[in-house]
Amino acid sequence: MNQTISNIEGLSLKEQEYFGWAGNIIFIVAQLFQIHHTYKRKETRDISYGLQILFCIGDCMYTVFGALDDSDSMLIGNGISLALALVQMSQKVYYDNYHERGVAYHQIN
Repeated sequence: MNQTISNIEGLSLKEQEYFGWAGNIIFIVAQLFQIHHTYKRKETRDISYGLQILFCIGDCMYTVFGALDDSDSMLIGNGISLALALVQMSQKVYYDNYHERGVAYHQIN
């Protein structure tokens, strides 16, 4: 990546990457909270398949964009976000089927 090219606002590409990394950390932590919450509750009825599918498609697009634009923050951050979106999708499929079978979850203390 050419670190010396500047945009109109005067930020170098390296400085712009810092914003990308900060945003990625926020989104990745948010997804981790949702995965943990879903795991604890064992329920995903309030999460739509459309949301999950669009997250996966969007993450794929941003990951490809990061590769094409030579942006490590976009490539790596959205690659991780895509992996987490796939975990969330698998939780959605699993727990929706879990409840449809009529299996009741009982926590053992």
